[in-house]
Amino acid sequence: MNKIKLFAGALTFMTTMAPPIHAYAATASHAELNAAEKNIDLDKSVNLQNSINLTDEIAKENQDSNIMFSPTSLNFALGMIAEGAKGETKNALNEYLGTDDFAAYARKYMNVIKSYNTEDENYGYTSKLKIADALWVNRGLTLQDQFQKNAEDNFEAEAEILDFSDKENTCNTINAWCNENTDGLIPEIMKPDMLNENSELCLTNSLYFESGWSQDPWDVSDEKEKFGDNEETKYMTSIGDNYYENDAATAFEKYYANNLSFIGILPKAEGDFTLDELDIEGLLESEPEYDEVNCKMPKLNFETTAELSDILSRIGLENVFSDDADFSGIADKAVHVSSVLQKTKLELDENGTKAAAVTAVTMECMSAMDTDPIIKDVELTRPFAFLIYDSANEEVLFMGKVLTVQ
Repeated sequence: MNKIKLFAGALTFMTTMAPPIHAYAATASHAELNAAEKNIDLDKSVNLQNSINLTDEIAKENQDSNIMFSPTSLNFALGMIAEGAKGETKNALNEYLGTDDFAAYARKYMNVIKSYNTEDENYGYTSKLKIADALWVNRGLTLQDQFQKNAEDNFEAEAEILDFSDKENTCNTINAWCNENTDGLIPEIMKPDMLNENSELCLTNSLYFESGWSQDPWDVSDEKEKFGDNEETKYMTSIGDNYYENDAATAFEKYYANNLSFIGILPKAEGDFTLDELDIEGLLESEPEYDEVNCKMPKLNFETTAELSDILSRIGLENVFSDDADFSGIADKAVHVSSVLQKTKLELDENGTKAAAVTAVTMECMSAMDTDPIIKDVELTRPFAFLIYDSANEEVLFMGKVLTVQ
């Protein structure tokens, strides 16, 4: 079995004046969640389309590079600030998140993922999927009682007060939290120059995944073959668990030991592509005829840094960055989001995968069967897209685009 460590996403939100608050999110079992929180109204189609739009925008700004993005980590961070948003600001966040009660979904999902943490070890990887949240408040800022309670009850976020004027110590404290909650994959999210006299609150979310494959490790070729037109690499090969196909792409799905999966997506047309063109929602709903799917892909090792503020503004969240933002439910001072930064890292080979994401959000004061077997091949030997996916809950944990094997 190959193991994959899925990446840890940490989202950091900095707002104006407040003492730092840590938040750690726990996880629970499917049975516990299904009982009381069965019918949470969350539009997964909206979630998926927003994830695709963001990934395509990040790719557009990094046209010669591989990129990866964590929708889950960003959504948990935005879901936390939505708890303190009002009016048009609240409406914009609800529309982006696909629900008017993301906190209920967060509470449920953190319970659900308890069952993914078996601690079983295989080929050096342990089955884990963990989410943690924290609130870091600048000394002198007072959080609203209801906001702090909602963050603790729904996101398991602990609160800690820091002196933001001591920039180095503040960053060291937050970075130590990120390092611990991503098992060292994201050792740093904050730098002193990210803080200014108006910085008051920082919200962080981390997402960490690790698991071996459900079957034996991939085979690795001894010789290099072409990737795209101009590169060469040694490929991994294996038998996949599921095959998908639509007019735009073919894809294989390969399960991890904890039943999450890696989905490799090959566009049918060669050359550049966007994820939006691939109709990923339709692709995952397809039911083509096949008996076996042969998988082929390169090892992956890359990281991405993306400033998301402009992208989020373009896709409907401009209000949260403006002086018109209403976060009066968060603290006793008027604040708005000034920046959103996400870092991600992915390492994938025949024995497993490590992946991590950290997002920093800064908030400031405002002013049918054939007789012959049907064998399908999905060979990721040119630029492709991928997901790390929780199919049981339709949750896209990570989404990316691979252009190079260098």
